[in-house]
Amino acid sequence: MALAACETSAPASPQDPAGPEFLKVAFVKDLSVPDADEHALPAVQAARLAFETASTNDPNRTPVELQEFDLQRDPNDLQVIESDPGYVGVIVGPGVDETAAALDTDLPVVSLSGLGAPAGRQAWIRLVAPLSTVADALVARVGKAHPCVLAEDPAPDPLFDMLSERLPRAAAETIDPASAAEVAADAGCTTVIWAGGPDAGGVAARALRPAGVTFVGADRLLDPDFLSGGGSEAEGSFALCACSTVSTLTDLAARRFIQDYQSQHGVAPGAYAVEAWDAAHVILRALDQGRTTRSQVAQALEDVSEVRGLEGVRRLGQDGEPLDPRALLHLYVVRGGRWVPADWREV
Repeated sequence: MALAACETSAPASPQDPAGPEFLKVAFVKDLSVPDADEHALPAVQAARLAFETASTNDPNRTPVELQEFDLQRDPNDLQVIESDPGYVGVIVGPGVDETAAALDTDLPVVSLSGLGAPAGRQAWIRLVAPLSTVADALVARVGKAHPCVLAEDPAPDPLFDMLSERLPRAAAETIDPASAAEVAADAGCTTVIWAGGPDAGGVAARALRPAGVTFVGADRLLDPDFLSGGGSEAEGSFALCACSTVSTLTDLAARRFIQDYQSQHGVAPGAYAVEAWDAAHVILRALDQGRTTRSQVAQALEDVSEVRGLEGVRRLGQDGEPLDPRALLHLYVVRGGRWVPADWREV
């Protein structure tokens, strides 16, 4: 009785719930594509770090857990997201074709993929440039430099077909990457656009370096396996990615992100880590002011016209697409065994 008298308020009753213990966000990836797990890993790690940091900084907010789903292992698993109201949002990982993701249209989605388009979705935004924009930019820059479009067989994503269609006069082949130099020589190519994966790309770069052929690829080359496989012959290779780096920024938030990510994972943030951090914060901001339901997050997402992230502001159209997707492309070059920002004039 004495202890009961010390209570400052009545205990919560079942009719007066305190709210959910935690919320969940699904991260959808597609592991049917070679190297897809490593390709998505920096994004998964950065998004999880964002949710953990938010809980640490504000113990009073409802924690958010990130749960991973593989689109191709068992598409029926995605029904778990739809049927569980604890899932308040979805982050679509890089390389996922969203037209194959049978997600209910009322789910709020933040996409890090350049593939596919929303099907009747209102609460949907894309934080990266479409893959078609990457293909257009590569063609515009190196299309007159007698390029070859090469990839291992099978090519890991639609970039190979996109480039082949846009460069009908260029040699476009799926090859044994060790034969890249011979293929390029036979076709008279001075530039190779690699539309394949990182491991095969490393082999191709090693074969092409003695021939003095310019080697340009897309985001899959940013995988560490390319640098380890290509070795010193990867030096001078280029990669165009719809992903940014904060390594050169002095902004406090960017530096803190890099420090926290490196402290937790032992490496610098990789491709799409910045975008995933920003995607997580889009959802976190939608959950502010006590919003804890899927419909509330969806309503907040419908009103998003710009996203202020680590590297600046992304402006979005009413359809959720970036208004200036070319501005979201970044070129990198291998110098001293690591990827650093580059300029198109170097290609």
